[in-house]
Amino acid sequence: MTHFLNHYTLKYTPLSPLHIGADESYEPGNYVIDDEGGALYSFDSQAALAGLTDSDKRQLLGIVNGKPDDSMLTKVQAFLHNHREKLLAFAMPPVPTASGITSLYEKRIGKTAQHEGQGKRVINKLEIERTSYNPVNGKPFLPGSSIKGAIRTALLDGINNGKNSSERNQQLQQRLFDGKFHTDPMRLVSIADADWQSHADKPACQVQFAVNRKRKPVIKDGRQVQSQAEASNLYQLLECVAPYHYQSFTGSLTLLNTQSLGQNNPKLPKQQLHWTVNEIAKACNDFYVGLFWQEFNAIKERGYVKTDWLNQMEQLMDNGLLKRLHNGDAFLLRVGRHSGAEALTLNGVRNIMIKGKGKEKTWEKQPKTWWLAADDVSNKQGLLPFGWVLVEIDPKTPDSSLHQWLENGNSELTNWLQQQQAKQHTLKQKAELQRQQEQAKRQAEQQLAEEIRLQKVAEEQRLASLSPIDQEIEAFLKPIQPQDHDTRLLQELEKGRWRAADARVVAQKIKTLMEQAGKWMPDFAGENKQKVKLKERSQKVQSYLKDEP
Repeated sequence: MTHFLNHYTLKYTPLSPLHIGADESYEPGNYVIDDEGGALYSFDSQAALAGLTDSDKRQLLGIVNGKPDDSMLTKVQAFLHNHREKLLAFAMPPVPTASGITSLYEKRIGKTAQHEGQGKRVINKLEIERTSYNPVNGKPFLPGSSIKGAIRTALLDGINNGKNSSERNQQLQQRLFDGKFHTDPMRLVSIADADWQSHADKPACQVQFAVNRKRKPVIKDGRQVQSQAEASNLYQLLECVAPYHYQSFTGSLTLLNTQSLGQNNPKLPKQQLHWTVNEIAKACNDFYVGLFWQEFNAIKERGYVKTDWLNQMEQLMDNGLLKRLHNGDAFLLRVGRHSGAEALTLNGVRNIMIKGKGKEKTWEKQPKTWWLAADDVSNKQGLLPFGWVLVEIDPKTPDSSLHQWLENGNSELTNWLQQQQAKQHTLKQKAELQRQQEQAKRQAEQQLAEEIRLQKVAEEQRLASLSPIDQEIEAFLKPIQPQDHDTRLLQELEKGRWRAADARVVAQKIKTLMEQAGKWMPDFAGENKQKVKLKERSQKVQSYLKDEP
């Protein structure tokens, strides 16, 4: 039975670091690097605020309220770096970071670069370009458009068959595919985005340098010297999908079967351009496997690339992978940043622009440099190429050799992730305890403030309920020490400040105060001089109380 749509599951395994740009970067204001573990922790503004104490937030607010210039940005960077442990608890899962990038971050964070033109201060560039990722779960993914573009190049190259041409790129593609727009044969090929499916015991990504290295030695005055790019330490900071996971992405390929629509339908691509999945795999392998061996041997000769990676790739090819590629069970692709101009152009018509010193440009059949993944910008060995991906078609059983190499050969990364997760968990517990303590403190402060407010209201109500003379007495006694209240009231009473009924109210107040203090002694009959004075004072007060109207 012929199906209108033929659907195939594709399993993708990166064989080397892979970066497909997301037009987004880790900015120094939304990530920190924990130098102890070489881990990048990213966070958003809400997470950053959640990790800071009230005092920290006031300090940060004071910084951002300043003049919005490079100085303010460097102060924000330095602040976040100094408070990084508080932020880790609320950050995204850690990303392993090359040792050289960790060192670069430590040297530059919160500082400005050397002055440039007319003494202008320039902030250090610490942006790290992100690879394509799913914003829901933060995991990387392979855009179907990138995969389809790589397949398109291979199919075009197969049709061109190494022939030379001076046509422009668009004209060449239209001629090779015998049509354009609705008759473009790639309309019959649908490639879905490939989602991350690997285990969570190892990190999905890593942060590395991309460094530029010459393909051939630079000879000057009879001796080998550094290239201009190497001498100036030309580099980029990239987040890359790590080549440590077998079948880490799962996607699909769907082919539209148009036989039922007629052999010579003018609205469809030519029949010879209706490819099967095996024909697509063959075209990709014819194109990319050759490029792989060409690059493999060249970088091996220059001594740039990790020896164990080279050895392992040779063993994998010898142990059955090359046979699988030949049989069409799987195919090789080169995708993403720094895949090399050869992977983007066709054999026979390849014409690559080479920029020389200044604005000088030449056109060559081959690039003069590679961009390679490195742990340090100065590395000349231990590097890796970018972008090699193995694609398996409807795999029923795993490739045991490849699986063992990728999944079992990187135990140090598993240990690293466990340590970082344990650290982040401990910091989360610490942050939660701190949050609870601060919440309890705020609640206590709010409760105390409420009690004070209620006391104030009650006092206002009590004062409002007093008679005018009682209010006057309260106001008079307020600045006086309590032990002197009775004495001072009596003094004012004797001066004539209050008369008649008011005088009796004051006298009653004095009597009450003296009774409370044990001073009321109008009937004392002894000879104690102090008590005799209190007797006299008590009798004076009595005289005002007896003075009825």
